[in-house]
Amino acid sequence: MKKAASRLLGFAIGLALSLPANTYATNGMFGIGYGAKATGMGGAGVAYPQDAMAVAYNPALMTQIDARFDVTLELLNPPRAVAHDSALLPTDERSRYDLFPVPALGSVLSDSGGVVAIGYALIGAGLGTDYKQTDGTFFDPLGGTKSEDRVGVFLMQMQFLPSIAYRINDNHSVGLGVVVAAQTFRSFGLEAFVDLGFSSSSEGLTNQGYDWGFGLGYRLGWFGTFLDKRLNLGLNWSPKVNMQRFNRYEGLFANRGEFDIPENFTVGLAYKLTHKSTVAFDVERIFWSEVPSIGNPGPLASDPSNFFPLCPPGTDPTPCLLGGPKGLGFGWENQTVYKIGIDYKYTPGLTFRAGYNYGKAPIPDDQVLFNMLAPATTEKHATLGATLALGKESEISFHLMHAFKNTIKGPTAFPPPGYPVTQGANASIAMEQTSIGVAYGAKF
Repeated sequence: MKKAASRLLGFAIGLALSLPANTYATNGMFGIGYGAKATGMGGAGVAYPQDAMAVAYNPALMTQIDARFDVTLELLNPPRAVAHDSALLPTDERSRYDLFPVPALGSVLSDSGGVVAIGYALIGAGLGTDYKQTDGTFFDPLGGTKSEDRVGVFLMQMQFLPSIAYRINDNHSVGLGVVVAAQTFRSFGLEAFVDLGFSSSSEGLTNQGYDWGFGLGYRLGWFGTFLDKRLNLGLNWSPKVNMQRFNRYEGLFANRGEFDIPENFTVGLAYKLTHKSTVAFDVERIFWSEVPSIGNPGPLASDPSNFFPLCPPGTDPTPCLLGGPKGLGFGWENQTVYKIGIDYKYTPGLTFRAGYNYGKAPIPDDQVLFNMLAPATTEKHATLGATLALGKESEISFHLMHAFKNTIKGPTAFPPPGYPVTQGANASIAMEQTSIGVAYGAKF
């Protein structure tokens, strides 16, 4: 079994590293869950150790899990579209490429009876778009400036999480995870923004191929069990991971190409209703606004003569150009996500799951314009899942997730014919998602 797990690990890591940077997510840039089991329960898992993917939720959970390996492959379908009713820059486009593979894996390398447990997880996040570029639209406002017939951005982040947990006593454990992060980014077809004078570096805005950045961070977790082990509580905190700059795109992201992974924390509980059923509930907080490239506001919708909200009229606008220390961003707000799920052990070898996930989209109405490149609009997600035992040492799990279509409408500085600036909502971004995942788990 160890040999088989080793082969699976090699295959899974190879798959993860070979995928194009087209990963998508549903809570902002983060996925709602890791692994088929927790995803089938709405993404709740910080206090409910079900498999080795628990390492990604809370390193302290490893003291509750026997040695095992889990690998998941999810196929995600995220159709997305933008529209801009404008006299100057009309736009109505759908992003192409609507099916993406998303892998994840984890392993616990020691049995649950010990004082110390070690393990790891590999998870990903990201976003992206790919639109047709038409003369005279938002994506090519001057007409004829494009070098490609497509316009878009791709971002993929991967985190490798080697972790250790310590059992304080029968009821409490703590854990520490090291975050080894890598990310890659590409933008293409954005030449018009150079001509409009939005960027601090004409060479570092678009069409520079894939650039890479790396970073190190950590995670802290706690797990406690109470009421004769019927009630579990969990906590996971991940400070901001400072990433290397995207030097090829120093004229796009604030602070000359900075794009860090934001701080986030999760608290949760799991309560055993019966010997066959458990309900889990998590609350996650993601601090998007603390990353300038994500949180800095985009162009002012109220004043087409002053695009830079952080540089008032009469001041030098240079720091607010794309790539500057106050450079334009996506204007994302901090996000709170609620996850709830329930499972039911129908037979010793068959378990069913259901869940719901809600997080208000981090995009304010007046930030629609730049978020045409990153329409992370989904808020409500319903999930189903199941696990089938293949024997005493292995199992296969499934999940189905649907994120209901959500449209965000807002004003831009380029109103429709005959309308004043900021009257009504002349731009919109929309997305819905469906995913299906399969996971294989093996005990050592």
